[in-house]
Amino acid sequence: MNDIRLCTKPKLRFFDILEALSKLQCLSTLEGTQKTKEQQTSEYFTFVMDDQSTLVHLINDQSTSIPYLLLSGPDHQQLAYHLYQSGMVYSSKDIQYRCLHDQHVDDRIDAICRLGIASYDEASSEVLDIFQLYLRDPDVRVRQSAVFATSFIGWREFEDMLVYTATHDPDSRVAEIAESALRIMRESDWISERA
Repeated sequence: MNDIRLCTKPKLRFFDILEALSKLQCLSTLEGTQKTKEQQTSEYFTFVMDDQSTLVHLINDQSTSIPYLLLSGPDHQQLAYHLYQSGMVYSSKDIQYRCLHDQHVDDRIDAICRLGIASYDEASSEVLDIFQLYLRDPDVRVRQSAVFATSFIGWREFEDMLVYTATHDPDSRVAEIAESALRIMRESDWISERA
């Protein structure tokens, strides 16, 4: 049973989501949880479902300032469906649409980071094609964000893209970030660092 990672919609702030989760009748606050390395570097809150086994971790990633949800436990798929229905979270398909249609640089940066968060499952050719497109974007910040977003996913299929970016990107900083991401993911045997 794999965890499910859900990306929240753009205009929702961490505390808005925290409040919305607090109002869901099937969830209650989980007290006394230990702080992991991820928890120490980001805003983090945990809820438990009525079954006392299914957990929802609300995480505000400090590097992107994007809140996301990590669901685990026996009823995590049912809870994911409920959260999609609530309008709090994006599906990967919704984010893919944004990636392909948003024109403003800041919107594209936000979209590719959200796609990295939402693409936690098996490698998808549609997602890989979008990353390929973003890694060739004329804007250096978009390319840099695309490289960074690969670390959320950790798919081995990114290796060739990152090698190319590390050796051919015209911006030395993007090339360095790609080389670093490549090294980290190879050392972790291509397991997502944020799963």
